[in-house]
Amino acid sequence: MTKTNRSRVFFLVGLFAAWQPMSHASELSALINEALKNNYQIINSKYEVESSEFDQSISGAFFYPTINASANTTWNDSEVDSSTPSNNEYNSYGYRVSVSQTILDMSKIRSYQESGIDLQINKLKHDKIVNDIIIQVVENYFSYLKYHSQKKATDAQFRSSEARLKQISRNNELGNLPKTDVYETQAQKESTYKQLADIRKRINLALVQLQSTTQAPIRPSYDVKLNNQYAEIDYYEKSTLEKNLIGSNYDIAIAKSNLDKSKRSLTQSRSDFYPTLSASANYEYTDSNFDSSRTDDATYALTVDIPIVNGGSDYYDYQKSKTKINQYSSQYDQAVNDNRVNFEELIYNINTNVESLAILKSIIKSNYLVYKGNQSAFKLGTKTLTDLLNSESDLYDNIREYHTNQYDYIINMTKLYALFGAVDLVSIEEISNRMEPISDTFDISMLERFTSEGVK
Repeated sequence: MTKTNRSRVFFLVGLFAAWQPMSHASELSALINEALKNNYQIINSKYEVESSEFDQSISGAFFYPTINASANTTWNDSEVDSSTPSNNEYNSYGYRVSVSQTILDMSKIRSYQESGIDLQINKLKHDKIVNDIIIQVVENYFSYLKYHSQKKATDAQFRSSEARLKQISRNNELGNLPKTDVYETQAQKESTYKQLADIRKRINLALVQLQSTTQAPIRPSYDVKLNNQYAEIDYYEKSTLEKNLIGSNYDIAIAKSNLDKSKRSLTQSRSDFYPTLSASANYEYTDSNFDSSRTDDATYALTVDIPIVNGGSDYYDYQKSKTKINQYSSQYDQAVNDNRVNFEELIYNINTNVESLAILKSIIKSNYLVYKGNQSAFKLGTKTLTDLLNSESDLYDNIREYHTNQYDYIINMTKLYALFGAVDLVSIEEISNRMEPISDTFDISMLERFTSEGVK
């Protein structure tokens, strides 16, 4: 592995360096492999590359001679009715062979070179599509897990609100609590249910996107064992990465190839004004029994074609090619600028994710202690139901937000990783091998660990 590739690997592998392998599920890698085999965009892109290879072969055909052969035979039967009638029956046959070869045609040479650039561009586009599909699979996969983790927390909140509603309703029937407490608990339960329905929708949409991209009917059954050690990308790391952006990014490479192609097109337009040189040889033989004649004819030609004027189309084509250079130069500058902006945004989002995780960890710890305290105080009658419901709602909201930032951090790191060329599938495999069976229930003990050691 080269030094550049090693520097890339740290993005994803570094996220999970503290893990111990829990299983060898390789589910994520399996989904990526299914996408590489079955994704329609990738399949269409492969055909586009094959088509470009044929185009290059077609444009290079002028390097080879053209050989033509023909043969003919004729039967003649004529009757002349006149003062001196005559009848003639005879036949003749012959064949012809011709060979021609273009010796020098700069326009066709430039066209062949340009077809090579087209092939290079289509290969780059194919590689970019493959890379984009891999990132799409990773994003859809972790988006599903993100919404699944939100659902677990919301499920726990909903079950809590249901249990509390039963308890409050019973106390109201016994005359211990006013009806307003029942309404308040009912409102929270319905609000949580609405939130749960929205999360279920997002889960299904993420699953549809994942299955559409991979063309595999697989529902994720493994999850990452999230590590709580997150580090921001500092100025030195950012500067080092930014230096490699222009030389590694697919969009920039494609834009640069298009710019190179436009310069080749200008050279080709200029070559339309150059003379061409071609050679040909022809041999023809005929034999007729009408007058017992035979003909052997061999001709050789060396032709120089000097273009003079064709209505100005070559001139205007040349001017158009000059304009195209400016256009593709501008597109190259735009590609560089757009990817630098994407780079800056991803760095900002990643560092914000890290900062938010640290803050949310502290908030969850505090809100959990407030929630436990309000539970005890509510039983003693020193806190109202509103205080308890608000603290519970704040706690679960923070838990959902914490999980969201964890998965967004992984997704953003993967997107940042993809800005620097092909994603290393080995690193994806390492992540996949460190995943563990997914859990469908919220682990309340996690909150206890928040109050002591932190998230494990």
